[in-house]
Amino acid sequence: MSLPEFVHFSPRILDEASGLLMQYGDQARVLAGGTDLLVKMKQRRLVPRYVVNIKRIRDLDYIAHEPGKALRIGALTTLETLNRSVVVRKTFAVLHDAVSSMGTLEIRNRGTLAGNVCNASPAAETVPALMLLGARATLVGRSGSRSVALDSLFAAPGRTVLCPGELLTEIQIPEPDPLAFGAYDKFSLRRMDLAVVGAAAALEFEDGICRKAAIVLSAVAPTARRMQSAAAMLEGRAIDERLIDDAAHEAAAQANPRTDLWGTVDYKRNAAAALVTRVVKRALERAGRREPS
Repeated sequence: MSLPEFVHFSPRILDEASGLLMQYGDQARVLAGGTDLLVKMKQRRLVPRYVVNIKRIRDLDYIAHEPGKALRIGALTTLETLNRSVVVRKTFAVLHDAVSSMGTLEIRNRGTLAGNVCNASPAAETVPALMLLGARATLVGRSGSRSVALDSLFAAPGRTVLCPGELLTEIQIPEPDPLAFGAYDKFSLRRMDLAVVGAAAALEFEDGICRKAAIVLSAVAPTARRMQSAAAMLEGRAIDERLIDDAAHEAAAQANPRTDLWGTVDYKRNAAAALVTRVVKRALERAGRREPS
């Protein structure tokens, strides 16, 4: 299927790109990797009259690590660049789990982290990981820049809080606590497909006790959701098999999935419980602890 007709712009500076998006409003879309936008255009799910291609804007393709402080990722950094990054794999393992689970090599070579975030899919693999890591997005428009927590970036499926003319230019991730360990995994029809259900967990330990926990599920609500009561069940306790099972079932109970082509509500709740069990155990393994008996 061919693409619908559109006007293509290829600005070289952010201000020009922002101006075009401001001028054409809802009729314009940003093109970075194109792995989401072009598919939707071919399927006529999106038919923008104007496409603003930001690939020629300089200095948006980078990974900058300040040890002990933060990781900064430019808007044009590809998923495969993150997948191959030693820093991401060793220090931000939950994000590495997410990007390594995405699509094919061809898709990861074209798709960008910023594009995956801005697509605002309830099933986006990177979003639970970024939320767990406390990531923030830098949004730049004609009136300046602002920083927004990933938890607050999404308004609804396919919608973010970006204002007219704003672009996401960078994602910042604070350095994890040395005692914190996380993991992400998903259920999908094929490993390359979008998540039917996704789950991420992060745990912090001190003297064998979980002092802090976080669990995020995706594809079970209009946006990725923190499972607050499930995570609270793990905090202040030594984690064992029964506790993990209780927290996993609490997370599934908190989920609000819908029956669709990929599964029933019961199927998705069961998948969520199994995934939470899996990622909590993987986080424990990364903490150097034996799996609970």
